Amino acid sequence: MSTLAYRDVGFASLLRDVRHEKARAAGDLAHWLVYLELEGKADRTLYEYVRKVAPLLRAHPEKTLAEFTSDDINAVLSATPKRSRHIVRSIINRFFVWAEQQDRIDKSPMRKVATIKHPERRVEGTFTIAQVASLEALPSPDGQLFAILFGSGLRKAEARRLRREHVDLDRRRLIVREGKGGKDRIVALTPGALQAVADLDLTEGLRPWDHLWYTKPGGGNVISRRWPMGDTTYSRWYSLLIERAKVPYLRPHATRHTYHELMRLAGLSLEERQLLMGHVSIRTTADIYGHLSIEDVSDKLATFSLADL
Repeated sequence: MSTLAYRDVGFASLLRDVRHEKARAAGDLAHWLVYLELEGKADRTLYEYVRKVAPLLRAHPEKTLAEFTSDDINAVLSATPKRSRHIVRSIINRFFVWAEQQDRIDKSPMRKVATIKHPERRVEGTFTIAQVASLEALPSPDGQLFAILFGSGLRKAEARRLRREHVDLDRRRLIVREGKGGKDRIVALTPGALQAVADLDLTEGLRPWDHLWYTKPGGGNVISRRWPMGDTTYSRWYSLLIERAKVPYLRPHATRHTYHELMRLAGLSLEERQLLMGHVSIRTTADIYGHLSIEDVSDKLATFSLADL
């Protein structure tokens, strides 16, 4: 199979190991991607689907789709890191469900594939209030960009693609375009984030189409906001600023976790935090962030009195 099908869905340049394209089942994979693209799946979602299914095709290039067995799939899952196995199983299952619905196979082999329990979610570290203040105090425009991160909970990809026209200062919110899962969402902004955008308007002269996260083409000193900052460039920008602020390094996603913690400390309910975080299900918010500390309970008990009952 040629890479034409992948070009059609927009991520040919991201693929590295393309040996699966020579497998007998490669045509089925290509047709599945076209089907998913027509359903509205984002390019990066399709890319991840290919990455998860491709190892199965590479392991058995001689097999047609109908010839794959549960043992073949179990072997691929066994070679997958434990914390990712449930994701890989889910995507492969979607592939075979589609194939069965399209009459490309008589019966899905997934019926005999091991069921994998979803691993317990781990909450990464968060920045302290003092560390947040140090990052927001960095010189313009970087301090303002951290204030936006801590005041909106944007994911890295969402921040990189954020344009000035996506922020409405009058209505105190921003619109995330094609966030996780290719979905748009609205995020209410904190006063600090709103002030940061207003400051950038004044100091940077932002135009509606400008990206808030800037680039420096050719590694020079001239700032450009025409194109979104690349993923690797964002990581370098983030690491450099963490070092300049003299705070301990935490992964970029920690700004999002910190945002949630700040909203929890501000007294927002779990339902309100779910809305702000953009989680489809409140269970996701509860599983990741629904913890209570003994301090939380102690604070509520501080004013306890039988006379009030």
